[in-house]
Amino acid sequence: MDDVTRQALATASGVLAAVYISLAMGLADPYWAALSVMIIANVDRDQLFTKGVLRITGTIVGVSLGYLAGQWLEGLPVQQMAFASLAAGISTYGRQRSTYGYAWFYGGITFALVVLYTMQQPQDLYSLAWNRCYEIGIGVTCGTLANWALGPRAGELGHLVATPTTATHEGALKQSLIAALGTSVLVVAWSLFALPQLPQVLISCLVLIDADPVASRHRGFQRIVGCIIGGTAGLVVIGLDATEEWWWATALFLGVFFFARVHLAKSAQTYIGTQSAIAYLVTLVSTGPPVTLDPPVERLVGIVIGVSIMTTLVWALNARQIAAEEASKG
Repeated sequence: MDDVTRQALATASGVLAAVYISLAMGLADPYWAALSVMIIANVDRDQLFTKGVLRITGTIVGVSLGYLAGQWLEGLPVQQMAFASLAAGISTYGRQRSTYGYAWFYGGITFALVVLYTMQQPQDLYSLAWNRCYEIGIGVTCGTLANWALGPRAGELGHLVATPTTATHEGALKQSLIAALGTSVLVVAWSLFALPQLPQVLISCLVLIDADPVASRHRGFQRIVGCIIGGTAGLVVIGLDATEEWWWATALFLGVFFFARVHLAKSAQTYIGTQSAIAYLVTLVSTGPPVTLDPPVERLVGIVIGVSIMTTLVWALNARQIAAEEASKG
């Protein structure tokens, strides 16, 4: 069995374990645990271990600071938006300039999400914040153990490695300003038009931003395509009766295995596989097998809205640079 297939098998196994552990603990959003397994998946064990450690570190810091800020800012929507936007900008800059940028990114995005939860469900802030820590921790642990047991180099321990960065201060600063602006636009649009699933909208926006705006735009297109593929596959599973748990669990495992192979294969379509898996998971995983289409459809709509808004902003604010780069390639 080749390394990609072995890691895809480990990823699917880790996702299933993370989901069932989260369900047994009664956590609010088990799909966060499943997403954590998928996001850290990597054929390179050192990269997987590093992403896992940095994801947990960023989440704990973001939740802790976000919880304190959320209590302080309750009932102050303008200040909540400002703090969330500032966190988005700082995390985007740190992601591009630090050798441990993954921790910066997830610290900032988790802080922003916790603060924004204060706008939606302030009475549930404590449980929402700490459930997120538990869900991420379960996902990273299951993904790491599954890789250790079933993935390439089974039995070896991973090592923390720094990731070199080539982004300039000026480039990272510009993209961080776009991230902050995009967050503010999203919060305002959500408030005015009652958009669904603000957390999914925000995540989908910030994950797109790259030091190379051409890459950001291309990634946005692939994210939308992947969302359609994975979301459609998930809705088909639900339509065939996902209330049957054996069918739901089997479809969850096989779908993740297939999309993980695309995600891990290092091709031009890698990011489509990543997003397909994410959309598939947020569609299929709720507090058990889904019994209605409303929550998964809302999460998918949120992703598409977030991608569309941020792709538009990236294109508009980097139009000259994008045009110059595309002209030089053509």
